[in-house]
Amino acid sequence: MTILLPLAFMLTPEATLLPAYLDQIGGTTERFAECVKLVAEDVPSGRRAAESWASGGGGAPALHCLAIADLAAGFPKLAAIRLTEIAERRDAGDQRSRARLLAEAALAWAEAGDLQQAEKSMKAAKAMAPVLPELDFVAARIYAEGGEWQAAADAVTAAEKAGVTSAEAYVIRARARRALGKDIEAADDVVAALTIDPYDIDALTLRGELRQAGIEIEAYYGDEKSE
Repeated sequence: MTILLPLAFMLTPEATLLPAYLDQIGGTTERFAECVKLVAEDVPSGRRAAESWASGGGGAPALHCLAIADLAAGFPKLAAIRLTEIAERRDAGDQRSRARLLAEAALAWAEAGDLQQAEKSMKAAKAMAPVLPELDFVAARIYAEGGEWQAAADAVTAAEKAGVTSAEAYVIRARARRALGKDIEAADDVVAALTIDPYDIDALTLRGELRQAGIEIEAYYGDEKSE
């Protein structure tokens, strides 16, 4: 099971990591959203549109969409390099925006299988914006992908304390706690994940694993009742 979602899913207009510079450039948010939507619907057409926008002077937002298209087309390393370069541009926005771009680059590196570079990019992002809570969630994904379970659990806890939670985050920490031999705590995280999304496949799988290990999860979430 891979924990990292495709980067394109993180960069939709509703995503946590939508870069702040899009709010600082008139009309760019809508153009970026349209570009990402086209990539999601038709990768080759979306990539050509992003390339055209970028070559026509679209700046950082256009290059950002092109990075999404690179990943969607199966070129995560190219996407990671492009995102890192965007973070160095003058039109990339403030420190928070640049940190988010570096975090996205970290996810792309992880998708490319280069976890060492992924951690390097993630640490650079956190150094640039140490109080940006969603970076802890991204870090948790990367640490979990590399089997660094204590670091993954700690990152989810840090994000949780800052108010950033999701079913996926609780599943990551549940996986980490299972790997660390803490099944009771893992069960608590499974309940938390299923409370947010009763149909989360990974959480339901973990619930089954824990039951096989003798840990019964007695809780109500959504319309489902534990048996």
